Amino acid sequence: MTTRRVDALPDEHAGPILDLLERVRTAATAPDGDGGAWAAAEAGQVRVRTGYKAARRTLSAGQYAAHTLRLLALAQPEADREPWTDALAHAGEPIGSWDWDVRMQGALDLRRTFKDLPDPLPASVRPARLVAAWLTHAAGTGLVPVTARLASHVLELEPGDDVLAAAWYATHGDRLLAELTANGTPTSGAADVDEAHRRALLRTAVRGLYSAQLLTKVDLAARAGITRRTLDAWIA
Repeated sequence: MTTRRVDALPDEHAGPILDLLERVRTAATAPDGDGGAWAAAEAGQVRVRTGYKAARRTLSAGQYAAHTLRLLALAQPEADREPWTDALAHAGEPIGSWDWDVRMQGALDLRRTFKDLPDPLPASVRPARLVAAWLTHAAGTGLVPVTARLASHVLELEPGDDVLAAAWYATHGDRLLAELTANGTPTSGAADVDEAHRRALLRTAVRGLYSAQLLTKVDLAARAGITRRTLDAWIA
């Protein structure tokens, strides 16, 4: 039985994908003494074949880029958003999914907002078009070039570290909460140093996931195993 050879990412695609990956990781640096929880959350990315090495990193970079564009769209005043920008602002579910049906529906929803526009298309359509093109792929070699184009656009925009960090939490935040609460939610007012440190880590994760703007406060508090009062105090 022979082992199937998997090639490295082509240089023209590897550059933007790995550059964005590094920028986002730097923006969302794990706190000291995290016990490997942040790395474990990244490592929990789904396994999808792209035909090249670094498949999980490619998947993460694509989600980082798409979530970054979603967050930038959300930052625009709602009354001033074009239809495609508003659709992108609310595309969190398909961006976070690797189910082909969910992604394709998300792509169709985005494309519906600009498909009848005459050429040349407004420059403001580009983020939604890039995300829509990326969403039409859930695996295979075709996912790599669309991810690279998406990452290149985000790098050109030079978003702030706060936005990039929020994109990391949008991508990995649920898995991070699961890591930090695997042994139960650390209690408040604990005299035990380890318990207090665990709670500080959970607070960092909760604040990060709140910045990702994907969950309601009720849902976020429930997933973290904390009260709404605690959540409000942590994000204040």
